[in-house]
Order: sequence, then structure tokens, then C-alpha cells
Amino acid sequence: MDPKEEEKLIRISALILQKMQGTLTGEDRFFLESWLQESERNKQIYQRCLDEKLQRDAYTRLQDFETRRNFESLKAKISFHTSKKGPGLLKRLLPYVAAASVLLALSVVWYWNKDSNRLVETQREVVNDRLPASHQAVITLSDGRQYALNKGEKQVVIDGGGIRYEDGHEVAPINAAVSARIETPRGGIYEVTLPDGTLVKLNAGTTLSYPTVFAKDKREVTLRGEAYFEVAKKKDQPFIVHTKNQQVQVLGTHFNINAYQTSVPTKTTLLEGKVMVTTLLGSQKVTLLPGDQSVNTGTELTKHPVNVQQEMAWVYGKFNFDGKSLRQVMDELSQWYAIDVVYKGDVPNVSFFGGTFRTSKLSTILKILKDQDLSYHLTENGKLIIEKNDPKAQKGGQ
Repeated sequence: MDPKEEEKLIRISALILQKMQGTLTGEDRFFLESWLQESERNKQIYQRCLDEKLQRDAYTRLQDFETRRNFESLKAKISFHTSKKGPGLLKRLLPYVAAASVLLALSVVWYWNKDSNRLVETQREVVNDRLPASHQAVITLSDGRQYALNKGEKQVVIDGGGIRYEDGHEVAPINAAVSARIETPRGGIYEVTLPDGTLVKLNAGTTLSYPTVFAKDKREVTLRGEAYFEVAKKKDQPFIVHTKNQQVQVLGTHFNINAYQTSVPTKTTLLEGKVMVTTLLGSQKVTLLPGDQSVNTGTELTKHPVNVQQEMAWVYGKFNFDGKSLRQVMDELSQWYAIDVVYKGDVPNVSFFGGTFRTSKLSTILKILKDQDLSYHLTENGKLIIEKNDPKAQKGGQ
């Protein structure tokens, strides 16, 4: 989330509180009403902020939520004043409104469970846990040399002087190697600065192959997985990214490509500049401008405008589940937490909205994503079993 958007959400949080206190007037009332009219999602969040039970639950869950420090720092930015009208519902509600405000400011929407006993049972099922992805990757050179990158670093630089970390510490000389391949495992992320100065951020389970020295007339790399590119501008040397079913050509720009082997469509999202996407089959072409996304199904190439902040959530350290199905969400969690997801029985492919920070443990994510009709169980060997709750079991077998 960019600073301006965060400031807007923090302001909205404060205005919701003022609305409940009866102190909202003039321009602030108009601002809040305009925000409510922007989308149904905004209205839903607003209604949650007015629900005392939901906010009490939110406050309780936030006590052991991974981003408690963010909660405290954001809370300090907002002035919370108790009503002069004396005790009552509003005064009792203020601590929970604080929680709601932070949930709103962080764009976190939680799926609340109406059956607290069922929630406890589900939490007990998650007997194991998984930490979020960390900085880990392996570089393989064309001459056969292979190097596991230091987990204490987050970026590696490769140029004529060799391979080194961002602080200048050398990983290896280039010698006779003409190409390199950097791979992040599931549960790993890393950044690499290419010979031309282009910065690439690799998501979990991603492979990027590239020459140690680019050709004079073009810069070509091959991607499998997901990566964000900040391409160095070179007018006479276009930058080309090859994936499983397309190529993307740019001169200098910022964009993201999602091309996992397990995902049918390849998605290209543009933040800055201009890119041309060309399919390998049929040679279909589209030109993307900032805010556009192309979707390549292998047989059809289309483009449409998107919310870039939502599409690029992973680059900003967040999960965004808006409009995603259960299986899409679990595919993402599978990469990030290095787990295998197994669906047991007839599991409905429910949809979610909202999200949270990628620094959370898996158990925290499962609490947030929990649907009252689903249960989760993480085995010791890293399999996440998902199944629909048994109505008979919920009623004691009756």
C-alpha cells in the first residue's frame, strides 16, 4: 500500500470513530460518505466496525497477531477520545473500534466464525506450524558451479566483476561462465541485480535464467514462477522476458509476471512505462499501459485494467485474497509456506476477500481464512489437509 492510500485509510478509520461518537461534521461527513459509495466492500467494512461483538473478537485475536507492533504504531497516529456523554455502549466499544480501525488501515478483513467452540477445535487441529518464506536461493553457473546464497542477505548482484552480495561481499567469480540460473525454493524469496542494472525480485518457487553478459542488441532472460522487474532503461537494447507461453518486451519499466507452471493463465501487470506481450502460439499481441494486466491462457490473450496495489501485494509484503477462490489462495500459501495442500472429500471452492501480512505464521493465516464449514489439519510432513466439516460430528454424531 502506498503512503497516500495508507493515510486515506487511517483517516477513514478516525472518521468512523467520530461517526460513532456523534462528532462527525461538515467536510469529514462528506468524505466518509463518498468513501462508502466507492464500493460494496467499503460498506461491508463499515458495518463490521459498528458490530460490537466482531470488534471484541477482533481485539482478542489481535493480541497474538504477528503485526502487533504495527497495531500500536498506527493506533498512535489516530486520536481516540471518549465521549463526554458518560458511560454507555460507545465508551465500552472504543477499544474494539481501535482494533477495527487498524484492521481497516491495514486492509485486513477477517472471516469471523459464529461458533467459538468450532474455532477452538480447528485451532487444535493445527498441531504443527510453518514460518513464512525467508531469503534463500541457489545460483547455478553454466560451468557447473553452484552456490547456496546466504540467508542473512536478500540480494545478489552479478556483473563483469563476479557474483556478490549487495554489501560487496563476493559469492564467486564469473570466470568462463556465460550464463547463470537463480532459483528460489518454495518458502524462499530473493532479489538479483542483473548485469545491466535491472532489479528482479523473485517470489517463492521461481527460477530466472540469464546471461552473465547481455548481447549488444537485446537483453533476454527466461522466467518460471513469479517475479517483479525494475528494468534499467536502455533505448537501443530492449529487455525481453521469455515464459512458458509468451514473451514480454520492454525498454525500461516496472512490471510483474506471474507464470507458475501450475497456473494455467500467465498474468503480466504493468506499473510504469509500456510493454508489449506476445504469445508463442498464434503471435497475438497486446500493449500494456500503467494499470493494465494481460492474461494469457495459452490460446487467448486479453488485457484489462486492474488495481495494481492488489495485484502487487506480494512485492509489498502482503497477501491479497480479494475475489480469489479457496484453491487460488491455497496455491499461493503452498508456495509461500512450502506445504502441499490436499483436499479431502467434497470441499466447496469458496471465495475470499481481504488479506494480511506475509510475515505471519501459517497458523495465523489459517485463523484469518477459516470458514465455518471447513476444517484444516497440518501434518508433520507438511501436508495441509482441508475438508468440509461433518454436520453429524458438529452435533455430537446425531
